[in-house]
Amino acid sequence: MSVSTIFRSMPVLLDGKVFRMDKGQPFSYPLHYHEENSEFLLIVEGEGSFRVDGKPYQARSGHLLCYNRTVWHEEISTSERFHAMYIGFKGLQIRDLPPDFFLERDRPQLIALEEYFIPVKQLMYDLIMEHESTAPESDAIADQLLGVLICRLSQLVHYKKNVEYRKRPSQDAVLMAKRYIEEKYQTDINLKTLAKLTHLNHYHFSHLFKKETGQSPIQHLISYRVEVSKQYLITTRKSMGEIAELVGYKSETYFQNIFKKVAGISPGRYRSEFWKHARS
Repeated sequence: MSVSTIFRSMPVLLDGKVFRMDKGQPFSYPLHYHEENSEFLLIVEGEGSFRVDGKPYQARSGHLLCYNRTVWHEEISTSERFHAMYIGFKGLQIRDLPPDFFLERDRPQLIALEEYFIPVKQLMYDLIMEHESTAPESDAIADQLLGVLICRLSQLVHYKKNVEYRKRPSQDAVLMAKRYIEEKYQTDINLKTLAKLTHLNHYHFSHLFKKETGQSPIQHLISYRVEVSKQYLITTRKSMGEIAELVGYKSETYFQNIFKKVAGISPGRYRSEFWKHARS
């Protein structure tokens, strides 16, 4: 059963922008405030020093900063590359908070998204693209996506004790890692690579992945490579060495050992058995 809503009214989108600052192009805005709207700033890549309502914050990729209406803030990137997304909105009313306040003033104004980073990043990008679009109903779509974003963030900061609200983002993180494996299995993939991709601690990521799939991330990678190699074995005449390289192994011997351990049969025998049954 769902809890009663904390919202008295939902906001409308006023503005949105994607920032991609390269070396020599700092992201820098002096001390200022907004009289009629609030803002979210999501850091996608890089890091920076921020001050919100007199309090300093060191923010990095995966962090979202909340600038409530009329609250003073200043921003400056401290890394060579800085990629962020910003949205401005008004009309939000959460229970007894002041108009357009998303967070209480005495709370930290920086949210570490962790496994929420992936869906939040996608939602912000989608609503910004709709805001910039001239297609019919794009403004309405952007406002609806903003509502989804506000609700998603509220699940994290206003309902944190309810673990069910964290289930979906965990699934999103695992799905992203699996898709990366499916598309990049030929490359040198390790646990650190996948954890960094999902912006999670590698211990936490490994636990989530095994809970969702029943396998560790590396076991899943190995299983997928074996499945790909099976397709090469039965659809091509490529040598074992060629197939090993195509699925990400530099050593043919290592590939054959891995294949036999997973499939219970050597790759050469797997190929011959397949064609034996195919001809019978």
